[in-house]
Amino acid sequence: MKLECGSSKKGDVAEALKDIREPAALFFIVASEDMLANAAKEIEKTFPGVASIGGVGHGYMDRQFADVGITVIAMRENIKVVADVLEQASVMPVKYIRRLEDAVKAVGGERGKTACFDICSLGADVRTVTTLSNYLCRRGYDLAGGTSNSSAVACNGKVYKDACAFFIFRNLKGKIKSYKENIYVRPQENEKQFMVTEAEPKDYRIRTLEDHSAESVYTTELGIGRNEIMSQTLKNPFGHICGHDTYIISIKGVEPDGSIITYRPANKMDFLTILDMDDYRDVVRETVSRIKGDLGSVSAVLSVNCLFRYLLFGDEHYWDEYLGEMCRSFSHAGMVGMGEHYNTQFVNQTMCCLAFE
Repeated sequence: MKLECGSSKKGDVAEALKDIREPAALFFIVASEDMLANAAKEIEKTFPGVASIGGVGHGYMDRQFADVGITVIAMRENIKVVADVLEQASVMPVKYIRRLEDAVKAVGGERGKTACFDICSLGADVRTVTTLSNYLCRRGYDLAGGTSNSSAVACNGKVYKDACAFFIFRNLKGKIKSYKENIYVRPQENEKQFMVTEAEPKDYRIRTLEDHSAESVYTTELGIGRNEIMSQTLKNPFGHICGHDTYIISIKGVEPDGSIITYRPANKMDFLTILDMDDYRDVVRETVSRIKGDLGSVSAVLSVNCLFRYLLFGDEHYWDEYLGEMCRSFSHAGMVGMGEHYNTQFVNQTMCCLAFE
């Protein structure tokens, strides 16, 4: 697969599309939700019938980055792709599962060579990932994607509220494989695990850990004040321990009663730990090596980076270097979003991607 990119800081769709030729699919990212409808309409008008999905965030292609206007990522050559949408994504996306089934059939789904890339509206992640993965992963099709910073997403020229837009890809020249990159580790010494003793998963609220307020546990363990929590989560998020893996939970806010609001729900009796930041430069290099080792010749990588990773890398003056590291070995494009999807899991502060052989 080949990637091409167009952008316009003014949000001019025609300008963003002017150098794109014969795309098989178009993924677009706009800076605000009020730009979605016009962008979707103009893209469909310029390339009628070409699969397209879009959402709100920041876009990047190789070393090029845009946090204003519109970014369009065009994909072509050696792929077959269909775009569709699951509606009522936060309530009952399974009602629209036939659209996913039909998309897989349309591309001629083949284990190891077929994968899904999705983008959903805010608050729809849990049911979206469950619905997609229940169908895809049992058949050997990988999933990667993320969350738009909006209540709506776009698909094939239209805007849908409370929805998940997706691509189903089949690589005609090799494999497609999903990856998850975690730049945090569980403490090497004296790791403490905390049981969630009171929570409201529907509201993404953790009330108590080990019968103490979530705020007091977090601040005491890190030796920080309440007003430092929101900056500290960039370096020390919660980790949900699940078997041999740990899934990141970012902190969104703190309530007067000491509850912590998160970007990913936690359930009563879940075990959480407080993660440490790893050497992210080494982690990124290891990810690139792993992708190349698994697939050999890599034509393209389509990714979603968490907003908190972007903010952390910006604070560390690493974001530009990160983009350079990723595109040194293969063409790399994607978006900065609000959450990430990896096979069966909805995660935070992570990079998830599809790599094409």
